[in-house]
Amino acid sequence: MVIRGSYMLKRIIRDPLLHFLLLSATILLAYQWRNQQQNDDYMIVVSEGRVQQLKNDIVDRKQRQPVAQELDIAIQSYALNEIYLKEARELGLNKGDRVIDRRLRQKMEYLLEEMALVQSPSEQELKAYYQEHSDRYLAEETYSFSQVYISIDRSEQELNNALKQQQQRIAQGLLPQGDASMLTKKFEQRSSAQIQRQFGAQFSDKLKQLPLNTWSEAIDSGYGKHFVMVREHTPAAPRDYEAVKETVLYDWQYDMAQSFKQAYESELLERYQINIEKPQGDS
Repeated sequence: MVIRGSYMLKRIIRDPLLHFLLLSATILLAYQWRNQQQNDDYMIVVSEGRVQQLKNDIVDRKQRQPVAQELDIAIQSYALNEIYLKEARELGLNKGDRVIDRRLRQKMEYLLEEMALVQSPSEQELKAYYQEHSDRYLAEETYSFSQVYISIDRSEQELNNALKQQQQRIAQGLLPQGDASMLTKKFEQRSSAQIQRQFGAQFSDKLKQLPLNTWSEAIDSGYGKHFVMVREHTPAAPRDYEAVKETVLYDWQYDMAQSFKQAYESELLERYQINIEKPQGDS
């Protein structure tokens, strides 16, 4: 009986069909394992604890609970950062670096920028870009004006009398007279930004509304009050293409790099499965 059992076992072992079935099963298991590995390679898990940490970060910054959209953006940013790290490691960018996680994404983004800049625009493309974004390359509008300063370091009654006296002089066709100050009386071709920095936003806004060659009513500034006459106004105008060509090229390259990066990130987010484990109670 033992001999017959041994004989049957040897026949089974030698059976080609059994070999085929075992080989098929081995291949199937290997294929399933490989697919599982590939799926795992393209999965990012955002754990419940990580989501809570991201939520706490928003609370710390904004001193309030985040709305759903804010939390979703923070989660996607974290997941995208993890994807960048995975992709960078696949490219071997982590070799030789000690502070790996902090620098891998920077390396990937720098690599993307370099890839985006391989293609240079033609002269026609660059001119088209300049015309499409002409508002970026305007020469600033400028103002030339005169001002007469009235100090507010006096009583309200005295200030009102001083202002009324100068208004009467203006009405009579005379020049207004002001108080001594370190301010110059005439300003030449000053931009709105320069005027705002020196006199403040309220003064700059009022100045833009004044007609040419006419003394204004008293205008407030950080110094006090002023009677102002705008002598010349040069509107903003497009700069010549050749004068701003280098800036246009830089802007074109920046926009192309950003577009390339956004397209790449969209492709990454499509390729990876992001598994988010939100804390209970969060929608």
